[in-house]
Amino acid sequence: MTGAARRDDGSASILVLVGAAALSAFAAVVVLTGLSVAARHHLAAVADASSLAAAAVVDAGPSVACHEAAVVARRNGVSLAGCRVTGPVVTLRLSLKPRWPLAWLHPLALNSRAGPAETNMDHPGQAATAS
Repeated sequence: MTGAARRDDGSASILVLVGAAALSAFAAVVVLTGLSVAARHHLAAVADASSLAAAAVVDAGPSVACHEAAVVARRNGVSLAGCRVTGPVVTLRLSLKPRWPLAWLHPLALNSRAGPAETNMDHPGQAATAS
């Protein structure tokens, strides 16, 4: 064999290893991104369910409504960070500490509000058109 041929011995193996490492890193980023999006969607669903559960019993008092929200959140692996009842409107703050492999992330937090449609101040006039 000539000197040039000997220098190329094993270069294909190195290229395959580098390609496999790059592909593995890309797959890990895709999986972690998907898991974080799924955690965010889970938190949003639990926030909606908790606030609706609290609004359903708000007539029994703020402590009962907040307790109901905490029960629904806890059963779904989420913690209730805050609960405020203003008339018939319940506003919650929920947080979720991601588990492995996302345990290195800060806890996710989300606000949720539920109450009668007439109390929606984000879009004035919307309640007047809905019958």
